Amino acid sequence: MIVVGSGVAGLTAAVAAAAGGARVTLVERAPVLGGTTALSGGLAWMPANRWMAAEGVDDSPAEARRYLRALRLGDVDDDLLDHFVARAALVADWVESATGVRWQTVPYPDYHPELPGAQHGHRPVEPQPREVPPGLDRRIRTAPNVVAPVTYRELATGTFDRAEVAERARRGVITMGRSLIASLVEAAEAAGVVIRTGVGVDGLVGSEKAVTGVRMGGEVLAGPVILASGGFERNPALVQTFLRGPMTGPVGAPGLDGTALRLALGAGAELGNMAEAWWCPAMTVSTETIDNQPFHRLVLTERARPRSLMVDSRGRRFTNEARNYNDVGRAMHAFDPTGFQYPAATAWLVFDSGYRHRYHLGPLRRSDPDPQWLLRAGTLVELADVIGVSPTELAASVARFNQWAESGEDPDFGRGRSIYDRFVGDPTAVHPTLGPVSEPPFYAVRIHPGCLGTKGGPRTDMHGRVRHQSGDLIKGLYAVGNAAASPLGAAYPGAGGTIGPILVAAHSAGLSAAAG
Repeated sequence: MIVVGSGVAGLTAAVAAAAGGARVTLVERAPVLGGTTALSGGLAWMPANRWMAAEGVDDSPAEARRYLRALRLGDVDDDLLDHFVARAALVADWVESATGVRWQTVPYPDYHPELPGAQHGHRPVEPQPREVPPGLDRRIRTAPNVVAPVTYRELATGTFDRAEVAERARRGVITMGRSLIASLVEAAEAAGVVIRTGVGVDGLVGSEKAVTGVRMGGEVLAGPVILASGGFERNPALVQTFLRGPMTGPVGAPGLDGTALRLALGAGAELGNMAEAWWCPAMTVSTETIDNQPFHRLVLTERARPRSLMVDSRGRRFTNEARNYNDVGRAMHAFDPTGFQYPAATAWLVFDSGYRHRYHLGPLRRSDPDPQWLLRAGTLVELADVIGVSPTELAASVARFNQWAESGEDPDFGRGRSIYDRFVGDPTAVHPTLGPVSEPPFYAVRIHPGCLGTKGGPRTDMHGRVRHQSGDLIKGLYAVGNAAASPLGAAYPGAGGTIGPILVAAHSAGLSAAAG
């Protein structure tokens, strides 16, 4: 059988299929392995995992199902979600038994901790740090956004030891998404999976409602096919055609141009969830590239800290800046019918000198000199002129924010009320996420509506088998990860909410494809 793509979806499916007795070839168009997973934190949202008990957290698949039902919005597949919550803990255990991954939990609250069934931490698991041989390290995509081998647990708890992190770097220890990919690559090759890089798939081979292989140039590989090559966020034409709002800051790996979507459509696949993505606010630094393309950074904790706020192109606040990145990214799609525009398609993170000297911002350390891409002015009126918004609106937005921030309140958007908001803020501040923007000079950085990946693609059953537009299944064709329609609809349940369901779906697809 053939797996197309080398992120967590493709590699997990390959390991599962090989365990099921299949002879597996995995093909990756890029010269390196890992896809967007290698750029990620590597977290997997796995409800009722066995490590939660050690943290004193009682969880169950029923509670996770209750939470996902409370998040039911958009193109949701309840059967696939039930399959996920029933098997999440089992698959987390299988990953440890089948690969070198060793999980640890992260005390991240669910993204909507106020909803029924939510947990206030430890549903996400992450791979522990691991040492890798230099040869394997060079085969995995590097992550420009990860500058040191720290774990999310260390970042979340503030417990990392700088000397220990430096020693890890010296020994070639890696963490986060690259650690997960390294363990999966080792397990795949130990199981006999043949991995080929720099090879793209041109088309599927087969007849109506049946796929029997792939075509790569003049070469044909025969067998069932698992599409795991990601979404279409790097294809501007497909983005404009399908997504629900503007998206100009894709933070995933280059090359995600909809190859799997094109192949599935050619086989007559039924599509689902095409308007949705894993939304996020993103920033772009002019000097940073990835594979000679712009590198967009996810803006996560930066917008939740005191002494900062976000405004749209009119100079107005438009959201609770401290909410999870999916929902803040979605808020950037708000439409103004009077002006016939998306005002937050151009947004700005505005902050003061107190923020600048206390916190990092993307690649910018607090002790670094101000770079060209960071806009600065002595007054808010001057800053409004620099960023092209109404001075009156910006001054009014900041004044109202400051009025309430002093007392730790945000009556307009409720910033800081949620456990999640406070978790991603500054735990050492008087209020973790609220503080006045009042100390000149003032700064601004452009924020783009972005996404980690798209969520639409061919619909599948619980075994990853692709559905035909007629309602039948397409024999021999499977899809997993962002190459398939996400069953979550508009929802993003918590940290690792992409990788968790992908692990379960890829495991099921690999075993099913191997069994024929």
